Amino acid sequence: MTRRLTQLAGVCSLPPTLAHEATHWAIARLGTPDAEIAVEVTGGRALAAWPPLESRALRVFAFLGPTVFGSMLALVWLFSGIPVDGWRLIMAVGLAIYSVPSAQDVRGALGLQDVQQEASDS
Repeated sequence: MTRRLTQLAGVCSLPPTLAHEATHWAIARLGTPDAEIAVEVTGGRALAAWPPLESRALRVFAFLGPTVFGSMLALVWLFSGIPVDGWRLIMAVGLAIYSVPSAQDVRGALGLQDVQQEASDS
């Protein structure tokens, strides 16, 4: 039963998660054609991956792009005066899922991932 609930939660969170990872992928593609995205529908997971980027600014933006875009959308929504009720509450939760950076996003933006350290050492 717990496994089914976990799968259901994963599938329900897939749309904002996929948008989050697609944003990473699209920004990383500006710096490398080797950026990839993978989606696992049954597990409700998505993942974007790319080799280390030469430009520090592009690297930071690739890792924190969803946070930047999500924050901008949240500010527009906040200042528009549109209330957060009903279906908009579900949209707000989706926007929060999209916007919040993971620990890996923060580590990547700071250049602290193992693959980035290996690339800078060579």
